[in-house]
Amino acid sequence: MAAPPPPGSLPPPLDEAAAVSLPPTEQPNPLYRQLYQSYVDAYGSIGQLRKALDPALKTLRGTDAWLGPEAREWGGQLDARRGHLQKAADRILWDIYDRLSATQRVIARI
Repeated sequence: MAAPPPPGSLPPPLDEAAAVSLPPTEQPNPLYRQLYQSYVDAYGSIGQLRKALDPALKTLRGTDAWLGPEAREWGGQLDARRGHLQKAADRILWDIYDRLSATQRVIARI
């Protein structure tokens, strides 16, 4: 699963200048602003999560610190967990992206 498009591919929340030009019956959706900011934050930091197990794998594969069948088995498990972590990171982004894409930027004024 690939990561979803970057935040810039979606319309940003309406700023105050744009909000003034809305009809009196509409207002910016605060949920859209919150989801957009959450997506920006998550997209910017998800790389750290995706790479969290890379140093451990690099150490295991790049040194003689631990050799033998147990080391290979553990390394295989670590590599599998790394794949699960990367998929989970992408799923987090997709969940926020899907919700944001389905949320209106403007709602009716109450």
